[in-house]
Amino acid sequence: MLSRIIVLVVAGVAVVYIVRFIDNFFSQRRR
Repeated sequence: MLSRIIVLVVAGVAVVYIVRFIDNFFSQRRR
């Protein structure tokens, strides 16, 4: 049960970082 919570937290953080990276990448390409 605890491992499942840890996996969910890690997945959530990873998704946030990926979205930020993609957004930053696209904003840099527009200029």
